[in-house]
Amino acid sequence: MVKHLFVFLALVLSGLFAKAQVKIHSHNDYTHEKPFIDAVNNRVFSIEADVFVVGNSLMVAHSKKEIKAGNTLAQLYLKQIKALSAEKEYYTFQLMIDVKGDWDSTYRLLRKNLKKYQKYFDRQGSNTVVVISGNRPAANTFHKYTHLFFDGLPNVNYSPEDLKKIAMISDNFATYSKWNGIGEISEADKAKLTELINHAHKLGKSFRFWGAPDNKACWKLLHDLGADIINTDKVTEATNYFKIN
Repeated sequence: MVKHLFVFLALVLSGLFAKAQVKIHSHNDYTHEKPFIDAVNNRVFSIEADVFVVGNSLMVAHSKKEIKAGNTLAQLYLKQIKALSAEKEYYTFQLMIDVKGDWDSTYRLLRKNLKKYQKYFDRQGSNTVVVISGNRPAANTFHKYTHLFFDGLPNVNYSPEDLKKIAMISDNFATYSKWNGIGEISEADKAKLTELINHAHKLGKSFRFWGAPDNKACWKLLHDLGADIINTDKVTEATNYFKIN
């Protein structure tokens, strides 16, 4: 009886621990009503900003036609992170920079931008980590980028030294399932999604699906399947959902 009680308690505690480990990724954060602010207030794990090279600036927007004057990476995020670092309750999160143009020209500007703020982007300093997604450099060069980490892909065989630079592994949900978040997902699709997640875990990495239905049914499904990071445009709603579920 006592043995069974201990087993039961262990299962309950492990379940609570799993729930506590849900990480929220603020997808296309710059499109939200209060970019950066809402994400940080909800203590998200990851904040995403898409960038384009325009002249000597890195502009934040989903597409070139949506670029607005003043919406630079420095103005929307880097300066905000610097200000946040002075707060007593500053916490560790990652800034994901999704590169929309070519890597070389973007990196030249990114390196220049980050130089002024480098002390705020240091894993050892328990501050913000910069993660590159989108148009990345060749995977076999990841280890050369001292101050950057990368969003990994499940179909790439990374060398041990490059794997150390992978912050997480991500893939497009729609590649593996056409489920729209309503009704039941097929067992075959579940198996495909689970296989990807388990593969990442074997590498010691967290997993994120992007392009998945952004609703409670899908958040629950992905969490139940073992996905560590929930990709969402509904940061407050998703955060509150996992607080009570």
